[in-house]
Amino acid sequence: MKKMLLVVLFALATVCASAQYKGDVAVDSLGGIMVKKGGTLVLDGVKVRGHNAETMIPEYYDRWRKVNLGYNIGLGLTTTGCTLFITSAAAYMYARNNAPAPPSTWAELVEFYEHIKSIDSYRDFMPWERALIESARLKYLSFPFLVAGIPTLCVYNSRLKQLATDYNEGHRNQDVSLSFGGQNNGIGFALNF
Repeated sequence: MKKMLLVVLFALATVCASAQYKGDVAVDSLGGIMVKKGGTLVLDGVKVRGHNAETMIPEYYDRWRKVNLGYNIGLGLTTTGCTLFITSAAAYMYARNNAPAPPSTWAELVEFYEHIKSIDSYRDFMPWERALIESARLKYLSFPFLVAGIPTLCVYNSRLKQLATDYNEGHRNQDVSLSFGGQNNGIGFALNF
């Protein structure tokens, strides 16, 4: 009898109990969670786009449309600013590579000054001089696009993340189950929530 009691106590002592959090599993028609990949929201492997967004996330559609528009505006402004800045750098490199050597004597400096003084219009400039002027214009033109685009992109990027989080919170699986059987740690109880 004592041996039987010890075996039962040993068996009960070695039975494991575990609790497992299932995560944010959505219980919608697609049965998945929403994640943000790049500038797109993905719901159970399907990208949320304009043509399917209203049917996939009807309760969040208006909010998604506004957030997606803001994100795309920020992306466009940032891309435009970067393109202008890179173009200005290319124009500057062209001008520096094709410019004559700087004046080294007083006579060359006077001759260069006379050349600059004699220019009446923009088309009288040499090609390298025009490229230098355009590079400065493009550089200063790119800054407002970057200043407006980068913060807009960052703000709406975080709003897309928040939209995915809110969607997952609203569609979280609320089922709690207790099971007995084989678990990762052995035989025992498992509480899944």
